[in-house]
Amino acid sequence: MKIIKINKEHRDVRTPYNAGRFEIDLETVTANEQHLVCVNPNIAGDFWVLSNYIKADHGVLKCHEAVTHTTYSDYPFLDNLVPLVDSEPMSLCQILLHNESAFNCLVELGYLGVVQFRNIYDDTAVPNNLYNAETQRCHDLQRIIAHLQDEIEDFKINMMFYPDVDEDEVPKATDLKDMETQLLEVYDELTDVERNCESLRRTRNHLYEHMKVVVKADEFLTGERNTEPVMAWTSSVIMDLVHDEMKSKAQPQDKFQLSFFAGTIPPLRFSAFETMVWRITRGNYFIKHEEITFPQEAGRKSSQLVRKYVFMLYFLGSSIREKLTKVCQGFGIKLFECPEGTADRRLAFQKIDRDTKYLGRILEQTENHRFRILLIAGVDIYIWKIKLKKMLMVYYVLNRMRRVKHLQKSKYLQAECWIPTAEVGNVSRALIRGAQQSAKDSQDNMFPPMVTELRKRYLRDEDRPTHFRLNRFTRGFQNLIDAYGIAAYRELNPAPYTIITFPFLFAVMFGDMGHGVIMASFGFWMVIKEKRLIEKNRRDPNPSEIWTIMFAGRYIIALMGIFSIYTGFIYNDCLSKSFNIFGSRWRVNYTTFTAETNHYLQLDPARPDNYLGDPYCFGMDPVWDISGEHAITTYNSLKMKLAIILGVTQMMFGLILSAVNYTHKRDYVDVFLVFVPQITFLTCIFCYLVFMIFFKWDNYGGHIAAPYNSACAPSILITFINMLLLKSNEVPPECNDWMFSGQDVVQIVLLVFALTSIPILLAGRPLYVIMQKKRIIGAKSAALRKSRTRSTLTTARRTLVYNVEPSQSRLTIGGKKEKEDPTEDITELWIHSGIHCIESVLGSVSHTASYLRLWALSLAHDQLSSVLWNMVLKIGLAGGRGYFDSIIIYGLFAFWAILTLAILVIMEGLSAFLHTLRLHWVEFQSKFYAGSGEAFMPFKFPPSTMSVSQHPLAFYIHLRMRARNI
Repeated sequence: MKIIKINKEHRDVRTPYNAGRFEIDLETVTANEQHLVCVNPNIAGDFWVLSNYIKADHGVLKCHEAVTHTTYSDYPFLDNLVPLVDSEPMSLCQILLHNESAFNCLVELGYLGVVQFRNIYDDTAVPNNLYNAETQRCHDLQRIIAHLQDEIEDFKINMMFYPDVDEDEVPKATDLKDMETQLLEVYDELTDVERNCESLRRTRNHLYEHMKVVVKADEFLTGERNTEPVMAWTSSVIMDLVHDEMKSKAQPQDKFQLSFFAGTIPPLRFSAFETMVWRITRGNYFIKHEEITFPQEAGRKSSQLVRKYVFMLYFLGSSIREKLTKVCQGFGIKLFECPEGTADRRLAFQKIDRDTKYLGRILEQTENHRFRILLIAGVDIYIWKIKLKKMLMVYYVLNRMRRVKHLQKSKYLQAECWIPTAEVGNVSRALIRGAQQSAKDSQDNMFPPMVTELRKRYLRDEDRPTHFRLNRFTRGFQNLIDAYGIAAYRELNPAPYTIITFPFLFAVMFGDMGHGVIMASFGFWMVIKEKRLIEKNRRDPNPSEIWTIMFAGRYIIALMGIFSIYTGFIYNDCLSKSFNIFGSRWRVNYTTFTAETNHYLQLDPARPDNYLGDPYCFGMDPVWDISGEHAITTYNSLKMKLAIILGVTQMMFGLILSAVNYTHKRDYVDVFLVFVPQITFLTCIFCYLVFMIFFKWDNYGGHIAAPYNSACAPSILITFINMLLLKSNEVPPECNDWMFSGQDVVQIVLLVFALTSIPILLAGRPLYVIMQKKRIIGAKSAALRKSRTRSTLTTARRTLVYNVEPSQSRLTIGGKKEKEDPTEDITELWIHSGIHCIESVLGSVSHTASYLRLWALSLAHDQLSSVLWNMVLKIGLAGGRGYFDSIIIYGLFAFWAILTLAILVIMEGLSAFLHTLRLHWVEFQSKFYAGSGEAFMPFKFPPSTMSVSQHPLAFYIHLRMRARNI
């Protein structure tokens, strides 16, 4: 498939990866433009067009839609692997915006997501206070939305989720007023309904409590549930006697009027209340109380049990009644009306019951109305929430941009920002689109924004942020690198190499075909269902954090499974069993009786009837799976040597990448004084160890005659130790003293080179810096002498001509400057060089030993798999109980499968993952990767989801805290 690039402004066609350009005629351009099916031929810009394609059934599209559809999935991997090695060039630009179009322009930048504003999120930025009112209004509306969302969740109403809300609902400056009107209308109506509901609940609770008081009062007065005599209010003999006594003595009737109160009081206040009543009435009272417990509504679905005392207080006199009423108010006592007669109390009870049921129906209708309000609000609340979040982000940036004074009455705002050099044109076009949306009448009213690239001399590469173009495949691996540290600007990125080395080293420790198939299947399931799972995560209000992390590394998991299958083939290991795919190269000539009666049988590789002389076609021979303890010895030797080989290879590769970094920075001093000594030491010591491993594999064997048979094969470790101690090897008489002729001389030469590289690494750079400082001081001294001579002549001439006092020359003033003490810098340099030298030398040894974890974890994985097979599944397969074993095997297989997934796949996989991560962070990346850069964090609207989102300014708060730490 051929892709060409059409530039409509220059009317030319050129290939995308070719710097040259050639002019063609208008007919060719017109023919290529027809592939876009563009409805707006006047639009300007660059478009990628397929020269041969299958036409899609989508009708007429706009220019940008046609380009999006034809180029979205053409090269998602190749276009990102090349810039992944080195970060994209960054340009420091200045953006100039007009107040009227600034909001829409920033919205376009938020959707573009390639602009990082500078000096806005730190404490040094001075707010312009132009948008404080809009910011406060956004916060108020967010509080309203939070209240509405709580109410919607309380009613269990599902909010509408719009997958295309980011594209369909683009915020505009005028949307704030419209949303404010709609939200305040809904909020006011809902608040009124909530207030009515609360009032109705209080009234119903009061009626319910009144009902309880009437029931208890009736019991008190009629004698029900009382074991002692009581005074009946309507037919009491005592009352008749009291009335007769008042008539005979001609006393006022109200003085001896018997009255009572009925009400409820909290139990904790009853004792104090009774004491106060006793003092006021001087003991002339009678009180009866009983505890009740009843539910009281506190909300729509919440109620609480309330414990109170129902009491009836009897007393004489109307004057005391007023005093007791005030006491009841002070104690917070609820007093209720209670009729005197029994029939009246029953009528009052029925009336209260009717009122309670009526209030219940009104409250139900009010709640239904409240539900309808929230149901309507739930349709648009998601859109309001997403819009407000974006608008608040925009207003936050606008409020901290600098005003340009003396330019149309300070109506322009400016800000410095970092933009990838390749995206400067896209940023300019995005700002133009925002300004066009703000122009109401015509394009003549548009205030064109400006993007100017700044050239500041004081800017260093350390000040520039690091940005890599990533896709779904490379993002997971880049996250592993960023967890260690952000790459410095234009620093070599380890991510492209980690794509291969990470899953491969994981597979060395996890090598098993069966377990690899399980892991690869899970990874590819997430990859195949990627779009569906992403959409599910967007709709999930509470996504699992573990699942989110696992899904982000789906491509890593898939590759780890594939490489585990590959190393499983090398180890010839599938669920602790081996396969004889290509035919074993060993032959067993013993009879069945001999094999069953002898436990110690050996196959001699020197005998042609036991060993055919050539190795197994691929991986390990399956005969080692049945060789018992000898299999562990053989596998240990192989995996240990493989670990050393892989470790030294990766460390050498890391050192080579450090040379690439030095060359890119044009730091050739570090190439010769740091890189060369390091790689010399590693080559002379550990690369020689790898060479001996390969030499032994290639030249020694059990089927080869002496002196290169197995008996004469030297121990690599002993030979390596003797080399460092300058000792000779102790070998049997029939064997050679050395593995090859001249080995002793080669080892001495390599050891001399390795030891020579240590002082160069220790003192090379400090001595070079001292020499450079001396040369600079000498040059300054020569310049100083010339300046002194010139200054003396100038002073003498001024004295002769003007007859004034000779003033101090600039030389004298310059001499008063504080002299720099070079001793402190040189001392720090020596200390740093010494630490670096010790770390490099000892690190080479410790890092090489650290790679032995590849052998250790591989051995542990293999042994755990064998234990599960022999201790669980083998019991059912070799039980010898006939048909009964067919029933047992089901339960044993389920138990074995659960343990395999839980221990060998999940736990062992996590352990191997962490060890692989440590090997890359410490052993590999420490050779060349500093990770001291600043991440490119652009102003960008995150994709909308249904999850409980964080505060919209949390991203900027994080930036401010990070700036403070720096």
